[in-house]
Amino acid sequence: MFNIVGRPSSFRFLWFGQMFANLGDILYIVCLIKLIFEATESVTYMSLVPFFNTFSALISGLLAPLVINKYRLKSILFFSQSGKSLLLLVLCLSSATIEAGGLIWVYLLICLISFLDGWASPARNALVPSLVEESKLVKTNSLLSISDQIVQLIAWPIGSILLVSLGAGKILWLTFSLYFISTVLMGLIEPTAHLSGRETQTRMDALKEGWRMLWNSKQLRTISFMNILETFANGVWIAAILFVYVSEVLNKGENWWGFINGSFFAGMLLAGLLIYRFSYLLERNLGKTILLSTFSLIAITFMFGTTSNSWFALFVSFLFGLPQMARDVAETTIIQKNDREQLLAKVYSARGTLIFGTFGISSLVMGWITDEFGVRTTFRVATFLFICSFFVALRGRRYLFGETISKSN
Repeated sequence: MFNIVGRPSSFRFLWFGQMFANLGDILYIVCLIKLIFEATESVTYMSLVPFFNTFSALISGLLAPLVINKYRLKSILFFSQSGKSLLLLVLCLSSATIEAGGLIWVYLLICLISFLDGWASPARNALVPSLVEESKLVKTNSLLSISDQIVQLIAWPIGSILLVSLGAGKILWLTFSLYFISTVLMGLIEPTAHLSGRETQTRMDALKEGWRMLWNSKQLRTISFMNILETFANGVWIAAILFVYVSEVLNKGENWWGFINGSFFAGMLLAGLLIYRFSYLLERNLGKTILLSTFSLIAITFMFGTTSNSWFALFVSFLFGLPQMARDVAETTIIQKNDREQLLAKVYSARGTLIFGTFGISSLVMGWITDEFGVRTTFRVATFLFICSFFVALRGRRYLFGETISKSN
């Protein structure tokens, strides 16, 4: 498995370090929601956790180019995870004293942890091409996606079980241990050469650079327009809307809500394994994969939104994960082939900000549509957005099917 990389030791450190960090992130959220509910018994206060997470990540993504411009990507990963570990240690030491009247500092810690995490994601994605042979990028990205899906599949149920058996305080200390291990692994990554020649940029130029790259490249511009439409469409899959769908359309209980979520992640996991096995096929057909996957998502979203059969909905949810994963891996590979590390990290930072902002708006709009017109209408809107994305792909197919843009000098 490890022969896919050019620097196997560094890639292993990055790979496992990210897995420990992702596992810690989920356990930390589970604990926080539990602690805040115990202190307040308020759903509103609990809902502020994902809100502050998203808001801080959005601000972090906007400012990340200033950090990327100055430091090596490996250093950004290491210090980001170190900072998260220290902040979580503060939370561990004070978790027993969380009270309803003193939640402001808890939310502040949430914001700071999410802010630091906002630097790590573009740095990780941009660092991968320097540790991997270009011909193996598809296989590597599928491997990373498989790992992410496994963590998603096991972390939530395990977190819930541990929360009941051990309590939130002990789980926070376990999370700190995971963060600490991740920090050590990130520190063991061999540093890549720092890219000089951009230190003379103004701060505004540094902030604009990733956005300019997304706009000036017709290939990346096409993908970005598709991302906006598809991210907006994916707002239909937020927990609140899916809960309404399960109860009102399928007439099932909360357990089916969990089944459908699990089915989706299982489909993503299977897709990752298939892509890993047949990566050579996807490598030669990145643009076609994006086009075909988007078309498949139109049909799948329409079928899911119109059926009242719970077992068929479960099957369709499983199917949804297959093209979603294939499209994500193809897009990631195209972006990674486009430019060098530091500029690539800025592209990922801009893209992440775009997706976070779009998804935040989508969650509100899709929720309003569900309240006003019903959940079936919401899925029709999502289907229409996927159709629009497909036509964007058709119009820009010569860019998607062509070679990646020239690397910057």
